[in-house]
Amino acid sequence: PFAVCAQQTNSKRYESRLRGFEEFVRQQMLKDKIPGLTIGFRKGTESWVKGFGYADLENRVPASAESAYRLASVTKTMTGAAIVQLAERGKLDLDAEIQTYVPDYPKQKWPVTVRQLLVHLGGGQTGSGIGPEYVTPREVVARISKFPIKNEPGVKFDYQTSGYNLLGAAIENVSGKSFGDYLRDNFWTPLGMKETRMDNVRELIPNRVHGYEVVSGEVKNAPFLDVSSRFGGGGATGTVPDLLRWASSIERAGILSRASLELMFTPVANKGGRYVGINDGEWYYTLGWQVFPVNGHYVFYNDGGQTGTNTMVLRMPSEDLTIAFACNLQEIDRMPYVKRLYEAVTGEPWDISPYLKERLDRSLYKGMSETFNWGSLYLDQHGQTVSTDAQELVKAFAYFNRHVNRAALQSSFEQTNQAINDGRQPVADTAFLKVGSYMLLRLREKYGAERVGLYHKLGAIRFFADYVELYKASPNYPPELKFGEPFEQLVSAWNQDWTKTWSDEVRRLDFTREADLPRLGARLQKEFAGAQVSPNLFGRTFEARLLYASRKDWTHARQASEIGASLYPDSDTAQVYYAIDLIILGDKDGARAALKKGASVNAKGIAGPGAANQIGRSLAGIDQTGAAVEWLQLALELYPQEAALYDTLGDLYLKQGQQAQAIEAYRKAVAADPNLSHASEMLKKLKQ
Repeated sequence: PFAVCAQQTNSKRYESRLRGFEEFVRQQMLKDKIPGLTIGFRKGTESWVKGFGYADLENRVPASAESAYRLASVTKTMTGAAIVQLAERGKLDLDAEIQTYVPDYPKQKWPVTVRQLLVHLGGGQTGSGIGPEYVTPREVVARISKFPIKNEPGVKFDYQTSGYNLLGAAIENVSGKSFGDYLRDNFWTPLGMKETRMDNVRELIPNRVHGYEVVSGEVKNAPFLDVSSRFGGGGATGTVPDLLRWASSIERAGILSRASLELMFTPVANKGGRYVGINDGEWYYTLGWQVFPVNGHYVFYNDGGQTGTNTMVLRMPSEDLTIAFACNLQEIDRMPYVKRLYEAVTGEPWDISPYLKERLDRSLYKGMSETFNWGSLYLDQHGQTVSTDAQELVKAFAYFNRHVNRAALQSSFEQTNQAINDGRQPVADTAFLKVGSYMLLRLREKYGAERVGLYHKLGAIRFFADYVELYKASPNYPPELKFGEPFEQLVSAWNQDWTKTWSDEVRRLDFTREADLPRLGARLQKEFAGAQVSPNLFGRTFEARLLYASRKDWTHARQASEIGASLYPDSDTAQVYYAIDLIILGDKDGARAALKKGASVNAKGIAGPGAANQIGRSLAGIDQTGAAVEWLQLALELYPQEAALYDTLGDLYLKQGQQAQAIEAYRKAVAADPNLSHASEMLKKLKQ
C-alpha cells in the first residue's frame, strides 16, 4: 500500500492541476524507490504541502507535511545569510582572512578569505569527516586543520562542506553564541520556523523521518550517522513548510538590508574572469545560494544530499513562488518532482529547448538563449539593465554580432564557440547580459509587461524576433544596436517554424498519460516535418520511457522510446534506448538497426562498447538475461575485437547453463586480450 498523508493547504485554485501531479509523484516514487517524500509550494497567499509514502517504512508511519528531514546542504543558505548579516552589523569583514575569526585554523600557503569560502573558492578545504560519533565545532576545525589546501584560492571552484564548517565556527566566535542558537535567534524564530533546529541524534525531534538507501535494488536502512561534523555545511533538520517560510521570507522580512540581499545573491568571479558555480558556472554559486534562470525568470535555490536524505528549496520572486522538497533517500534525482510541480502551478514549461540538427545552429541558439535567459534574469532580479552607457551597449552588441554569427563559426568554430560560451562572463565584459537586459527593457517599454511575460512560455526565438520587429518599425533606431541581415533572416525563419511547432498543445504534452503513444508520435512527426527548428521533447519521452520501464511495461516503454528515436535520429541516447526496448520485446533485427544508428552518431558514447557492456549487465540484473545475451551479440557485431564484451557474454551464458557457449566466449575474450584475467581464470575453471 502507498501511504499519503493529510496535507497542509489553503489552495483551491490549483486542485485540478495538483491531482495529476500527485499521480505523477506516486509513479515516480515507485521508479526511484523512495520510501517517503514531502513536497509543497507557496504562491502569494496560497500554499500546499503534502507527504507521500512513509517516514518510517518499518512501522508504516506515513510521511506528512510535518515530517522533519535532515536539510543537508540547504543549511549552507542559512550559514551564508548569517555571515552576510554579521558583515552588515560590522562584526565581520567578508574580505578578511578566515583566521581573523577562526584563529584555530592555521595559516595556509595562500590567504583564504571569508568571501572565498562562501563561494567555494577557498582552495579546497576538506577533512570534516562524517561518522557515528558526535564532534564539537572545535574538533571539526581541528580535523580540517590537518589537511592543508593544495590550490590557490580564488582560482578554482571546489565545492566543499569543510569551508562552510569554518564559516560556522566564525559565526560562533564572532557572535559568542553556538551556531544553532545564532540561527534560531536571528532567523528561525523571527521567521516562524518552529520545526527547524540543529540535528541531534540524542534528542527527541517531533516527526523525524528514518533515512534509507538502496542496496542491490532493495531499500535498506541507512547507516547511523551523526551530522555534527557538518554543522555549518549540512547540520540542520527541518520541515518543508519551514523551508517554504525560509525562502519566501528571507528577502522581505527585514532581517537583512536591501544591500545585503543584493550582495548575497550576486555572482562572484574567479581570477580567470568567470562566474563560479557547479558545472563550471552553469548556475551561479553566490553567498550560500545558487542562482539561475528558468525561461528568463530569476531564481535562487539550493539543495542538499546526505545518506538518508535529499532536500531542495527554490524561490522565484517575480512569481512570488517558492517550492520545497525533501525525501528520505539520497540517491535520486529530485528535479523531475520540482519541475512537474512548477509546471502544474504556473502553467509554464520548466524548460524550453529547441531541436536543431546542425552544430552551427546549436551554437547560434546557445548565444540567443544565454542572452535571453541571463539578460532577463538580470532585469528581473535588479529591476534595471546591466548598463545604460551607450558605448558599453555598442561594444556589447558588437561582441554578439561578431560571434553569434554563422560565417564566424564556419571560419573558426572552436574559437567562436568559446566566445559564445564566454558571452555572459566577466571575461567578455558580460556582453550577453548587457544585450539581453537592454532588449527586454526596450520590448517592455514598447509592448508592456503582459506581452513580455509571454517570453517565459515562448523562449528566446520569439524574444529575438520581437526585438527585430521593434527596431525595424523605428526609422531612427541606432544601427549599432541592431543585428546583421543574415542573423535577422535566420531569426525570422526560425520564428515561423517555432510558432507552428511550439503550440499550446505541445507545451502541455505529458507522455506518461497519453493513451495512444503511436498515434501521438506519428502526429508529432508530421507536424515537425521540414521545420528548421522544433521542440526538443526527448527529455519528456525519455522520462516516460523510464517510468514505464520501472513498471516493466515494456510495450509502452518501447512506444515512448520510439517517439524519441524517430523525432531525434541524431541522438545516440534515443537510438540506444529504443534498441534496448526492442531487444527486450524480442525484435532483434529492429534493435540491431537502432543500435547501429546510435553508433553511427557517436561510437564513443552510450552506443560504444563500454556502455554496451554495462547495458548488457544491467539487463541481466533486471531478470532479462536472454535479452542481455542477444544485446551483447549485437554489440559484438559492431565491436568484434572488444574482449570485455565476450567476457560478459561468457558470464551470461553460464548463468543460463550454456557451458559450451560460455567457454567459446571466454576463449574469444582471451584471444582479443590475453591479459584479461577473469576470462582466463574462468577458462581454467571450466576445463577442469
